[in-house]
Amino acid sequence: MASDYNRGEMDISQQHGMYVGVMKAGVSSSLILAYTVVFLTFAFATGSGWFTALGFGLAVGVIGGVIMKQGPWYWTTTAVLTVLTAIIGLAIAVFTG
Repeated sequence: MASDYNRGEMDISQQHGMYVGVMKAGVSSSLILAYTVVFLTFAFATGSGWFTALGFGLAVGVIGGVIMKQGPWYWTTTAVLTVLTAIIGLAIAVFTG
């Protein structure tokens, strides 16, 4: 059994694909987390307003996504989060006067 082993001849394409996928998911998750933290910090800690905070958070998300060359799933997630946050901000403004 051990004599059948030849160093460097194993097909590792599946392991490589899994590694690349996990790294992409980790980077995307980190950027989404940074976007969320920046938004929440500006919205609640500085009192700069909901839409100003959304602009800063979106700027961080877009710049980070461009620098890290993110794919369509990242951009879709960022767009959905931005739209949901804007809708919630408008609802809060309407109901609070």
